Amino acid sequence: MLVLDSAAVSTRGPRPDNQDSAVAGPLLIAIADGVGGNVGGAVASSLVANWLAPLATGSTGDGADDPLRIVASANERIRAAYTERPRLRTMATTMTALLVDEEGLALLHIGDSRGYLLSGGSLTQVSTDHTLVQALIDAGSLTPAEAKVHPQRSAVYAALHGAYDDVAAVDLIRLDARPGDRVMVCSDGLSDVVPPDVLCTLLDGGTPAEAAARLRDAALAGPPTDNITVVVADVREAPAEGGPRRVLTVGAATELREETAEALEAVWPGPVPVGLVQHRPR
Repeated sequence: MLVLDSAAVSTRGPRPDNQDSAVAGPLLIAIADGVGGNVGGAVASSLVANWLAPLATGSTGDGADDPLRIVASANERIRAAYTERPRLRTMATTMTALLVDEEGLALLHIGDSRGYLLSGGSLTQVSTDHTLVQALIDAGSLTPAEAKVHPQRSAVYAALHGAYDDVAAVDLIRLDARPGDRVMVCSDGLSDVVPPDVLCTLLDGGTPAEAAARLRDAALAGPPTDNITVVVADVREAPAEGGPRRVLTVGAATELREETAEALEAVWPGPVPVGLVQHRPR
């Protein structure tokens, strides 16, 4: 059994607020980058991140042993929220998560956030962007250089909207990750600004927290174009007697606004997580 030694950072960058949410724990790291307007994007990413957070310590629930059912349950929270609050109906979020289970490490991905594996000094992007420009690149109609300046380079064709068929677009990929490797998930606020060779250099070495901070700072110096969220984890063998069970949540999921609190209270199966309630505006 593997375990993740993880750290996360998030900043709004040049934007007026932060629509990214992320989770870092021993069994899961995840990034959700909200879309659909300031309120809607933050609510969607918060709902997904806080649904995933208990799984980062191995907490069980309905479908917790089925990665795609986990995503479907998170997506149901979005649907329930906009059913209760129709003005949130256009909200959506990307999601890129790395989940530890009995088989190893699984990537769950939808949208244009990214997952990376650093192994033996070589950095591999293990997710594929669900964007118009990536589809054009794959079809041979666009070069990567042209994609960087394409007017629709930020257009995603798949995300979690709360629709019944969203999960059909989720990529589930088993990674050949081993103890000693390092993994990262991040929002496009990092990957759009910092080139792959620099990502590799900054990700390598030091603790996960130090690497995450270096990457954030590089994106801020970019100059930045969006919210920036980075989650870095070292892959380790699980200790025989268990280990740290701390879960860190960053970004919009901890910067709770009244709209998010209302949505959570409307859809959450039980008490709203304590970490959210204590951030409610007074």
